[in-house]
Amino acid sequence: MSKKKVLWVAIPLVVLLGAGVAAAGYKYHRGHHNPDHMVQRISETLELSSEQQQKLEVVKEAMVQGRTQMRADRTDVMNEIIAEIRKPEIDQERVLQLVEERISRIDGIARNLVGPVVDFHKSLSNEQREKVVNRLESIRDWGNGHGHGHG
Repeated sequence: MSKKKVLWVAIPLVVLLGAGVAAAGYKYHRGHHNPDHMVQRISETLELSSEQQQKLEVVKEAMVQGRTQMRADRTDVMNEIIAEIRKPEIDQERVLQLVEERISRIDGIARNLVGPVVDFHKSLSNEQREKVVNRLESIRDWGNGHGHGHG
């Protein structure tokens, strides 16, 4: 399987896994996602043991590190995109290179996140996993115009 195909499978999988971990309690706090609040909420919702909470902390740290890295890179990428748009003619190869660089960074973040998510998932009981699945199904249905008074 080519690297691009692996990325197109891996990126949504990591997003899904991360969403599954976060689904039990990721909430907004003062307009921003608060990772500590997420951990507290998930811990309460799933009634996590101290060992499970430690595994969830590792997931949180990987998510925070990835988010921080993406935010730091964002300004540089945007500046390069702006520079390309200012030109009379966009350098297609440079734009493709920027896309590849971004995909590479996302790939690295995904690789750092998958292990902790899988480790945390292994620690969950069947009942805890079912709670996460139910929450994901609720999110899925809400995103499709169902639930919360839609449809």
